[in-house]
Amino acid sequence: MLEVDFHTHTHFSLCGVHSVIEMLQEAKKRGLAAIAITDHGPALNSRIPPPFFDRLVDPVPGIKLLKGMEANLVSLSGDIDFPESKLPYVDIVLLGIHHKLLEHDDRAAYTSALIAAITRHPWIDIITHPETPDYPLDLEQVAEAARNHGVAMEINNSKILCDRFDVSCMKKAITVYKDIGCRTAVCSDSHVVNEIGGDDAVRPLVESAGYPQELIVTRNAASALGFIEERRKNKQNT
Repeated sequence: MLEVDFHTHTHFSLCGVHSVIEMLQEAKKRGLAAIAITDHGPALNSRIPPPFFDRLVDPVPGIKLLKGMEANLVSLSGDIDFPESKLPYVDIVLLGIHHKLLEHDDRAAYTSALIAAITRHPWIDIITHPETPDYPLDLEQVAEAARNHGVAMEINNSKILCDRFDVSCMKKAITVYKDIGCRTAVCSDSHVVNEIGGDDAVRPLVESAGYPQELIVTRNAASALGFIEERRKNKQNT
C-alpha cells in the first residue's frame, strides 16, 4: 500500500465515481498520509471547479489533500490542456496521452510531442501510463528527457490490476526506466475508492527488477512529499 498516492480521479472526471471528500475519507481509513486528486484536463470534458483549487483546504482532518490535474497532450507540438492560471494552487501536474485526442500518428510523432511537452512545460511532474500500447513511444528517449528535467515516469497499478496492459509491457518499461536511471512514481490511478493507494499489481514487478529505491519517489511519505516540495519551485518560477 502506498503512503501517498499521486494519481486518483473523482466524479469531476467522466471516468470517476466518487467525490473528493469520499476519496479523502477512504484514503484516511487506509492509512495514507496524503492523496492527490488529479482529475483530467478540460480536453476530456472534465469539470475544473475553481473552488477546488483556490478555496478547499484539507477538508478531511488527518489526511493531506494534494491538488493536481492529469493534463492531456493535445498536439504534436507539445501543447497540453493544463490552465496555467491554476499553477499557484496546484501541488502536482501529471501528463498523459489519452483516447481520441491524438489519433493516427506514429511512434516518432508521439515521442517527439511528449518530449516537447516536457521541455516546454517545466512544471510537469509525472508522465502517466507512458507504456500504453495504443500510443507507442520510444521509452528510452522519453525516459532520458524525464531524467534530464527531474520528471518521474509513472508505474501505473490500475493498468495491470484491470488487465488493460500486458504484464510484459510493464516489465519492459520498468527495465528501460532502470537502465536510463530516471525517477519513477508508483501510482494507483484509482477511479473507485477500493483502488486508492493500491500498488499490489505492480509492486512485485518493481521488486523483481531490483529498481533502486532512491529513484522511486513514492517509496514512502517523506520521499513523496519531498518530491512535491522539490518540484514546487518550477510552478512558482513560471
